[in-house]
Amino acid sequence: MSDIDALVEEFRAAYAAGEHPDAAAYLARVPEDARDDLGRRMREVLADEPPPDPAPETLLMVQAMLRGEPPLLELRASKGMTRDQVVSDLRQELGLAPADEQRVAVYYHELETGQLPLAGIRDRVFEAVAKVMGVARSTLLLQGPETRGAPGPQAVFARAEPGAEVNLLMLAELPGEPDAVDDLFTGGPG
Repeated sequence: MSDIDALVEEFRAAYAAGEHPDAAAYLARVPEDARDDLGRRMREVLADEPPPDPAPETLLMVQAMLRGEPPLLELRASKGMTRDQVVSDLRQELGLAPADEQRVAVYYHELETGQLPLAGIRDRVFEAVAKVMGVARSTLLLQGPETRGAPGPQAVFARAEPGAEVNLLMLAELPGEPDAVDDLFTGGPG
């Protein structure tokens, strides 16, 4: 069995097990002149194998979207986690200082309620959210704001946990240069 054959079988087994194998990672494991062949054969696997069943969390998030509810909020609620707990864990997972927690809370609220443009969020944030929620990153189904028409003011509302203190001043834009927190949530992929 050649190295390519072994990689194709490894890819097939991972896909059949529902692991969502990263094709780019497989392609990086072979010399450049063998990548076209491996890519073609991985596409054949995807065409031949039935797709794996979606994760229960993905189904939960799809159902929330169909009801018009934010999918990440539904996932968090299904895990029995409070927003404060997720924000604290997310801040720690991102390696941010405790002083940044309130700003992470604002960004997380916007992410959870579909108000934060997904294109501006760094990959590290998606990975951290998945880890905090205890799901695979490929399981996450997130929703950003609609981009139809000309940009204009958008309504903002805060849905707080019962008994939670909401600092509405944090919803206003803060003056000054963007910092590490801003960059993670608005700086783009990478």
